[in-house]
Amino acid sequence: MRFALAQLRKLAMPYSFDESLDLSEELNGFEDIISSKPCEVHTVIKERGVDTYLCIFNIRIEVIMEDAVSLDEVPYTIETIAEEIFSTDDSIEDVFLIEGQTIDTKEAILTNILVNKPMSLTNEEYESDIEEEPEERKINPAFASLKDLL
Repeated sequence: MRFALAQLRKLAMPYSFDESLDLSEELNGFEDIISSKPCEVHTVIKERGVDTYLCIFNIRIEVIMEDAVSLDEVPYTIETIAEEIFSTDDSIEDVFLIEGQTIDTKEAILTNILVNKPMSLTNEEYESDIEEEPEERKINPAFASLKDLL
């Protein structure tokens, strides 16, 4: 969602809204994400100073990812709550800098989806073809006579 700073100054804070974002084009650049459904986001905006806003995102998106072992399609749901600060003040660290007169929350939402996406995913039903052989205890012949002492 995009907001002009002048528009935000007129809103009663905290301001909340729901939106649905189609991020499939942005997520297609990641090789382990095959497809995605629209992202559902509930956002609460709170004023934290002059042209500084705290946005609390409740994000939910369903993606189809590639299984790391079999390369099959595996559905996965990403649900997360994130807090991000947007500001025109570039001296504040760890904020999304407001360039111009518009706040765009799409980049922050996309960043939080990618941060919460697993590095690799395997289907829970997948069984390994590798059979573990039980390890036999081998006793050193030099110490075999000590076995009777225990």
